[in-house]
Amino acid sequence: MVLNKRTIKNASEIVVERIVDIALVAVYFNLEAPSLVRSSKRYQISDKVDEDLEKFNYQSIKRAYGFLKRKGLIQVLKEADTLPKITKTGEEKLRRIIPFYDNNRIWDKRIYLVSYDIPMERTRERHYLRNYLRKIGCGMLQQSIWLTPYNPSSLVAEFIKEHNLSEELILVSSIGNNGTVGEMDLTDLMERVYHLSNLNRRYIELIFNMRERKIAKNQVVFGFLSILRDDPQIPFSLLPDDWKGDEAYKLVKNFKSGN
Repeated sequence: MVLNKRTIKNASEIVVERIVDIALVAVYFNLEAPSLVRSSKRYQISDKVDEDLEKFNYQSIKRAYGFLKRKGLIQVLKEADTLPKITKTGEEKLRRIIPFYDNNRIWDKRIYLVSYDIPMERTRERHYLRNYLRKIGCGMLQQSIWLTPYNPSSLVAEFIKEHNLSEELILVSSIGNNGTVGEMDLTDLMERVYHLSNLNRRYIELIFNMRERKIAKNQVVFGFLSILRDDPQIPFSLLPDDWKGDEAYKLVKNFKSGN
């Protein structure tokens, strides 16, 4: 996974700010927009959406599709029984709204530690930094020490510049893929900082409900996105042997294609 600003936004949270964003999600996943209301509320897509959903009706959906079409984000086919299709521009926008599953996860075989020594009186900077580290996929190992398998150096340098901090206050170091921290090996580290077993249980529950047809397609999509929002998408070789994230992704992909 290449860490960049788009990745930061994707990994941090699902941010659907307006009805048009909900409509764009619906088009991409071939969902019926009206029934998205219950699904998006259930999975708490964002606080802003709750306000808009009170006015979510047929006319607002129609206006949203019209807006998306004018902006070139979707194309409406002539066949009356065919749902609109998302355009390349629309998918680029969508990647800034919801998390996408990363099939590649390029890894340099190193684990990176981010440590900082920002004075306690600089509370705002400490708070901003912790939130930023979460957004770029870091997990807290212990107080003031965070961990990630993806090189965060350029992003940390960008944060330092934007907040006028001294480079000595935030340090990035690395260990090899056979390294340890204390008595923990890499498997233990990944579980401790990312709580992978909890995420895996959520994937298992989603898979069960999908196979048993206990939830609707809309709930499948938003259920998967809500888990993916919290999934750091670490390199495949660092995942537990019984990891179900890839299986859940393939099932959702089949749902999207209508299989």
